[in-house]
Amino acid sequence: MKLLIDFMLIGGIVINALILLILFKSKKKELPQKLLILFFGIIFLYMFHAYAEVHKVKLLYIITFIFNDTIELFIGPLLYIYIKSLFEDHKTLLRKNWIHFIPLTLYIGVISIPFIISIVNKKFVFNYLKVLNDNNAVFFMSLIVYLLIYLAFSLKLFYRYKKAMEANFSTISETDFGWVKQMLLGTLLVAILDLLGSCYEIYVGEDAIDTSFITLILVVILIGYLGYYGVRQSKIFVPDFLIQEPVSQSKIVEKSKVTSIADEEMFQELQIRLENIFISDKPYLDEALTLNKLAQMISTTDKKLSGMLNQHMKITFYDIINKYRVAAVKDKLASKDFENYTLLGIAYECGFKSKTSFNRIFKKETGLSPSQYKKANLS
Repeated sequence: MKLLIDFMLIGGIVINALILLILFKSKKKELPQKLLILFFGIIFLYMFHAYAEVHKVKLLYIITFIFNDTIELFIGPLLYIYIKSLFEDHKTLLRKNWIHFIPLTLYIGVISIPFIISIVNKKFVFNYLKVLNDNNAVFFMSLIVYLLIYLAFSLKLFYRYKKAMEANFSTISETDFGWVKQMLLGTLLVAILDLLGSCYEIYVGEDAIDTSFITLILVVILIGYLGYYGVRQSKIFVPDFLIQEPVSQSKIVEKSKVTSIADEEMFQELQIRLENIFISDKPYLDEALTLNKLAQMISTTDKKLSGMLNQHMKITFYDIINKYRVAAVKDKLASKDFENYTLLGIAYECGFKSKTSFNRIFKKETGLSPSQYKKANLS
């Protein structure tokens, strides 16, 4: 067992170091990348602490103790702020959200540092530390629950902003969001299994199985998966467009607010101008088309255009653009000018950015995959 743990630890440390190297070498270090460096840095030191514990390296154990002791209090708020940093203005983000790290700061001062002093002196410097140590499993469970609450809020925020992105961008592939989602879901899974392990230790006994090392192995597997999944992407761990054009909360327009200020005649006029621009300029062929770009083309604001689409036409910006793109693909498939084009080549010509998003959107619109449609309608 010790040999397996040692192997996993060394592998995890190496993988984590490679991820940190990639992030450090990235030319563009905006706030999201800096937060990721901090995230993987904490995991890196957490693994070193486990290594020190396994090999009984006392000095390294003491140096890295805080990072192991506070990891739940650190990771939860950090991931929550990371999700916000992908979509919100970076300048004021940390100043507005510093309050999330108050529990961490208090914990370090009241518990972690006194514990380190106790380890060095080989006796508890405060009586409450002995109480915490005697009820370690229950106390640890409360920290995991704290982490789970933050992960739940982070996922809720992530899906909320993803929906908002669909109202502002015409091209959103699953790779743009996939890595972030996998990181949140993977961390959530590890936390849940860790919580179950703590419950097991309480009701069965700590001597049965040391669940902390099982958690460690799960963390190593997660880091390895995230490293592989992230490096395989063309963008390093984070979609560039999210950083370049953050979508603030003010852009998430509520239906009731739009309806209260909208004028139906204005919406009808905007719809006519939009349909005319689709016919004449075919802006949907631009894979980088955004709500703001399209609004400028029809001489209106992105807020009015969004209101017209959502309330008057009952469709999102993302859906209407891709509806026109699918129609363009169908036209080109029927045209002799594109007989020598592959399906993917035609998709790129029509504004799609990836094979995955093209197949998914085409099937959603037609009920058939592109190849099935071609075989059924053009053979």
